[in-house]
Amino acid sequence: MTDFRHIAAASCDYTHFDAVIVGSGPSGSIVARTLAEKGCHVAVLEYGGLVSPGALHGPHQAAYSTALTSSGTADGKPWTACCVGGGMQFYNAITFRYRQADLSASRYLTTDMEIDWPITLQDLDPYYTEIEHLLGISGANGFPSYPASSRGLMLSNAMQTLGIRPKNIPLAIRPPGTSKGCTECSACDELACPTDARASVLARNILDDSALPGTITVLYGCFVNRIETRSDGRAEALECYVPLSSERIRIPVERVIVCANAIQTAALMLRSKSRHAPRGIGNESCLVGRGLSFKISGYSVGHMELTCSNAFVPHWGPHATVYTDEFYEHADVPCRFGGLIYEANFPLPDENVGLVRLHYIAGEEPWSHNRVVLDEAVDRYGIPYIRFEYRNSENDRARISFLADRADDILRHLGAFRIEREPFAHAKGSAHLHGTMRAGHDPGTSVVDSYGKVHGFTNIHVMDGSVMNFAGNSNPTHTIMANARRMALSLE
Repeated sequence: MTDFRHIAAASCDYTHFDAVIVGSGPSGSIVARTLAEKGCHVAVLEYGGLVSPGALHGPHQAAYSTALTSSGTADGKPWTACCVGGGMQFYNAITFRYRQADLSASRYLTTDMEIDWPITLQDLDPYYTEIEHLLGISGANGFPSYPASSRGLMLSNAMQTLGIRPKNIPLAIRPPGTSKGCTECSACDELACPTDARASVLARNILDDSALPGTITVLYGCFVNRIETRSDGRAEALECYVPLSSERIRIPVERVIVCANAIQTAALMLRSKSRHAPRGIGNESCLVGRGLSFKISGYSVGHMELTCSNAFVPHWGPHATVYTDEFYEHADVPCRFGGLIYEANFPLPDENVGLVRLHYIAGEEPWSHNRVVLDEAVDRYGIPYIRFEYRNSENDRARISFLADRADDILRHLGAFRIEREPFAHAKGSAHLHGTMRAGHDPGTSVVDSYGKVHGFTNIHVMDGSVMNFAGNSNPTHTIMANARRMALSLE
């Protein structure tokens, strides 16, 4: 059975692990499971601890460091969630597959970096199916669809009247009325599901090694500061900091697989400077940290008339149930490449009374000036602060404005007497983190190969969202997991 323990309480012989994985989120967990299926003995290092059922994301995450942003203030979000299981413990369970256009976006967008992924959708398809079975994604592979909420039904009707096709969102949530299904106990966003109806790393036993030929050991409370390398391009050990005991420990590695998220992974590589890697690991072409993408996104809120009775009740259940992809690829969208518009209920049920909220989201153009760097200032542990250098392109601003206008059209047709757009905040980070460790065949234009191995290093791999050359126009968790599974299966 999988061993979960705080690293300060562990007495491990680190030398018996075949691989050490940095990060226990969706990518790190599926990599750990895949290697254990192959008979490997795996250690997973996680900074955060175990989250209690019903915990809220904001209070939980407040204990962890922020990043410096372009404004010079420490208001950036360099984490999705610091906990065993990562962001899936708090996410909204939206699980779209990407499209070929997401993997070959150069047909629409032009930047100063490689945009296209070095793989095709066909390469990902079998792993999408595996993840859908593992998580039990609604509406996929015979699993029942999650029914539309009352607000979702209203939005569907308004969309259809406007000639826009609505669809049910594929959710990693067991529908109400099914075995261990959702009890609609809250508004189901930014909180750890108390019933395990919503899929997560822990709720679906992704880290459970009970029936696997290999083993998984999860050690939390451990911040990986740097990777020590040898002159022959091999990782030798991890230098880690344990905040609880104020210890610095050294963990030898046979193979290290970094799945810490697109910001933390790049920062770790930049902190790992040595005489063998004077610019940091994988940074010979100064690409580590560049192409940082948060996704362009925003929200419109419609204030409804009292006659719209369905809008004047609290919302209980998923964050979103209905969406449209009408403007994913569309001639009227700037660059002909848009994204999604979907229902986006507020996290607390009563917050939704009298309101209908829509989210619009699209992948942003990856530019080299959008990047993660290490600041000269250090935190109380002596670790350099992360700083974002980031600004959106003119094309991105035009694309998100188009989607916002279409969302406002839907709300207006629904009967909103006033529409407010929430201020754009994606420049400060988000739950969607991509880019910074770009994948490709050429070390001059990429950091890792198509299977996540860092160019020039023999046993250092990256298998998280940082290897995504274009962020994609939809929520990335499903794709991050499928791609991580594909890469992990390639390891000998």
